[in-house]
Amino acid sequence: MVRSGFAPDATKAMNFSDREKQLIRAAFAWGQIAQKEGFELSDLEIEKSVLFRRLLAGRPALAFPPPLRHGFPWYEVIEGRNEFVVNASEPSPDCSIIAPGSKPGDTCILIDGSLWRVAKTVKPGQEYLVEWGAYPIQWRLRKHWQVNYEMTQQLHQFRRDHPEAEISLDQGNGQRECGELRVDDEHTVWLSEWHLSRVGLSGWIWVGNIEDPAEYGNLSPIYEDSRGPLLLGEPGQTRGVTWLRVEQAEGESRFIRLGETQDYRKLIPSAMSDLEELVQCVQGETIQVMDCRGLQPMRLVTVPTHLAPLEEFDLGRPTFDLVPDNARDS
Repeated sequence: MVRSGFAPDATKAMNFSDREKQLIRAAFAWGQIAQKEGFELSDLEIEKSVLFRRLLAGRPALAFPPPLRHGFPWYEVIEGRNEFVVNASEPSPDCSIIAPGSKPGDTCILIDGSLWRVAKTVKPGQEYLVEWGAYPIQWRLRKHWQVNYEMTQQLHQFRRDHPEAEISLDQGNGQRECGELRVDDEHTVWLSEWHLSRVGLSGWIWVGNIEDPAEYGNLSPIYEDSRGPLLLGEPGQTRGVTWLRVEQAEGESRFIRLGETQDYRKLIPSAMSDLEELVQCVQGETIQVMDCRGLQPMRLVTVPTHLAPLEEFDLGRPTFDLVPDNARDS
C-alpha cells in the first residue's frame, strides 16, 4: 500500500522550464554519443565535456569526431576558416596505426597533440597538405618565418660590444640556420612557426547528415555568371529541382536547394538582379547542401535550416569565413 501523500498522480504532468528541457535534451544526446564512442558515463566526464557545453549552446555534434587540440575537441578547425598557429612534429609513418583514419605505413604529423595524416608533401619541411579522421577535406600546414626584433636587436648589440666574437650556427641553404631559428646575411634573426588553414569550402555543413549525392549527378546549368554555374537544374526541363550557388573556394562550389520545384523561367531574372530573393525560397526545417567540383557532386548534406548562415552568404564574391557565432570555440 502506498502511503498518503506519496502516491503518483498520473493525471498531473511535470512542468519543465525551457532551460531544463534543453539541459535534458543535451544530456541525453551527450550520453548517446559518449556511449557510442566508448567514454565513461560519469558526473566528472559530463562536467568537463566540451561536447556537452556545445550541445547546451544549441550546436549539434559534428558528422565525425573532430581532432583534439591539447586534449580537447577542436571544433573550430572543422567549422571555421581561420588560420591557426600550431606546433608540428616531423612527418613520420611510425605512429600511423594509431592515427584516426590512417592505414599502417601512412605518413603522419603530430599537430598540437594529435596525429594528422599527410595527404601530400608540397615541400619537405616547409609545407604539407594534411587530413584528419573521416573528414573528406584537407588543411594546409605551412611553415612561416617571421623577424624577431628583440633577438635581432640583442644580436646587433652583442656584435657592437664584441666585434671580434665569432657567431657560429649550422650552415643551411646559404644562410645560418639552427633548428627553428635562422640568421640572414644582414644579421636579422628569424623564428619559424607552423600555420594550419583549411583548403576549400567552409565547414559549417558538418553539423548535418551526410547523404548520397549520386541522384543529382545529372544536373546542368540553368544560368551562369562570370564565376561559372550559378543555378543548376534538371536538363531539358522548364520546371524542377533547383540549386543556387552560395560559396566558392579553390575550384569547389557549394549549392543549396531552393525548395521543391521551381519555374526556371522565373528564376533567371532573379538570378540576374536579386540573388538574395532566391535565398528566401529556402523553406522548411532542413536545407540540402551540395558541394561540387565543376558539375560533379562531391557530397550532399542535410543541415537544420537555423544552423545555415543564410544571411551571411556572399552571393557575388568568393566566401572564406562562414562561421555561425556559436560555432566558435570558447
